[in-house]
Amino acid sequence: GRAVFAAAGCATCHAVRGEGADGAVGPDLTHFASRRTLGAGIFPNDSRTLRRWIDDAGAMKPGARMPSYERLTDDDLEAVARYLESLR
Repeated sequence: GRAVFAAAGCATCHAVRGEGADGAVGPDLTHFASRRTLGAGIFPNDSRTLRRWIDDAGAMKPGARMPSYERLTDDDLEAVARYLESLR
């Protein structure tokens, strides 16, 4: 998941301290799995919602600045989601 996160360009916007991701545009995801919500507190931080958010945040929250990642395969989407779910 970490490799897909990097290859997909997620680290361009998001920081994950200690993981080599140092983006400063989007939220810091260092302790992502400890959060109860995502999308600025609008949605529950659960597996299903996370996968939908990564796939197309703008469809869930119009005006979201995160680009669509519909180009990710289902396996890559799952890998990124599991990676984020491991960040405690």
